[in-house]
Formats: sequence, structure tokens, C-alpha cells
Amino acid sequence: MDKYDKGKALSLISHPLAIITVRQGDKLNGMTAAWLSRISIDPPIVGVSISPSRYTWEMLQCSEYFGVCLLGSGQEEFAQVFGTESGRDKDKFDMLGIEPMMGAHDIPLIEGTLAAFVCKKLRTVEVGDHHQVFGEVVEAWKGKDTEPLQWFGSKFRG
Repeated sequence: MDKYDKGKALSLISHPLAIITVRQGDKLNGMTAAWLSRISIDPPIVGVSISPSRYTWEMLQCSEYFGVCLLGSGQEEFAQVFGTESGRDKDKFDMLGIEPMMGAHDIPLIEGTLAAFVCKKLRTVEVGDHHQVFGEVVEAWKGKDTEPLQWFGSKFRG
């Protein structure tokens, strides 16, 4: 093995891609997240890392619940728009022509994704330049059967 740049080496970790959704009053928003993991089976808990610079983080701080929509193959456009546009100024759901379905606690979810969860926020922990958000899955939906969309080597895969 050869010595390698630490940041580039970390890009070789494969990540599932998801849209993290949140609602604050009438305002719906979401962001693409690649740092998502199952933390516990019983109870079912997921963890997601979110930059505090993201508008979704600002909204999530005031929300008790959030959504996780796992993306599947062919949903790169969702990942691109939710990952690059700011929900502060734009309605990303509208930009993509998505009519969100409302899960438990009126959390917006995206139909047609691989799976979707509504999570109750349990705890947030500041770690480095991100915040880790832990949420207990209170509702789960299964979408279409397809390969998961992954982020690997700074590219979409799947």
C-alpha cells in the first residue's frame, strides 16, 4: 500500500444516499445526506451527519421529527437538487415536481424511493465540522425494488 491523502482515502468509503426531510410549520425542506448509518436494531435508530451550515440543520433544531428517504438507482437528480440548492430560497420538492407524501407527524417523504422513515430526534452531538443526529424510527415505508444509490469516490454509483 502507498501513503495517500487522508481526505481522498475517506472518499473511498461507500455511503448510501438519502434525502433528510423536515417540516417547520408550512415550510418543507430536505437535503441530500451521504453520511447515514443504522445505529441500533432494537429500538431501530439511525444516525445522520449534517453540516451546521445547512438550512435543514437550522430547521431540524426546532423539530422533534425528521424523515429519511433512501435513494435508489436512477434518482441522481433528486440527490443533485436536494444537495446543491438551498431550501431557504427555493422549494426543492416543487423544483423536481414532487408532491411529498406526509408520514407520521406530518413529515414529508418522497414516494418512489427505496425506503422512507419518520424518525423521532433523540439526540444531537457535535463532532468535528458536522452534527450527528440520532433518530428512532417510528414509521417505515418500503418503496420500489431497485439497487441503492451510493456515493463512492466522489461519484454517484448504483
